Amino acid sequence: MLTDKIKVDGWGIGREEALEVADRFTEYENLDHKTALRIHLLVEEALGMVTAITEDFDALFWIESKADDKAYIHLLAETDMDYKKKRALIDASKSKTNSAAVGVMGKIREIVENSMYTMDEVGSLEAENGGGTLMYSSMGMTDVSSMQSMDYTWSLNTYRDSVEDIKGNNPAAEMAWDELEKSIVANLADDVKVAVKGSSVELVIEKKIR
Repeated sequence: MLTDKIKVDGWGIGREEALEVADRFTEYENLDHKTALRIHLLVEEALGMVTAITEDFDALFWIESKADDKAYIHLLAETDMDYKKKRALIDASKSKTNSAAVGVMGKIREIVENSMYTMDEVGSLEAENGGGTLMYSSMGMTDVSSMQSMDYTWSLNTYRDSVEDIKGNNPAAEMAWDELEKSIVANLADDVKVAVKGSSVELVIEKKIR
């Protein structure tokens, strides 16, 4: 099944319609109550991220199911936020830090926001604003086709494996592991991927439904 595509934005427009689409999807797929609730919670997390980015941010939302018995929750956006604008937002914050990097969805949100930067700029922002020595964007990288255009795919599972490998010797990794254990998305989703190609960035949350 492929649902209708709903435009959602940072002002909350489209949120209720997107949640209704999610509920219709679970009804159409005849999912049990527990699985349907988990799909609903994952959609809420994805939509919450959209609202948290910026009022000017908008994306297309939809869900599809495939032969592998998974649901795929999509957010597809075109972004034009540049590095100077990002730095201006950070510098304008009261604490001079980027609190968005807190938590698993906060880190995923950062990757979405940073999708148009060069790798050096992303690393600089992470180091200055909550990433410390743990470069979560590169730790979750699964495919890079062009470092010039920053076309890549980031995976939560790859990030999780990377954190687990070093958490015994790295305090920042220990904190990251604690975030993973407490995260709704990290516990409910089979994977979360952020695919960046040119000016397009797509978030896909994968969840086994059968």
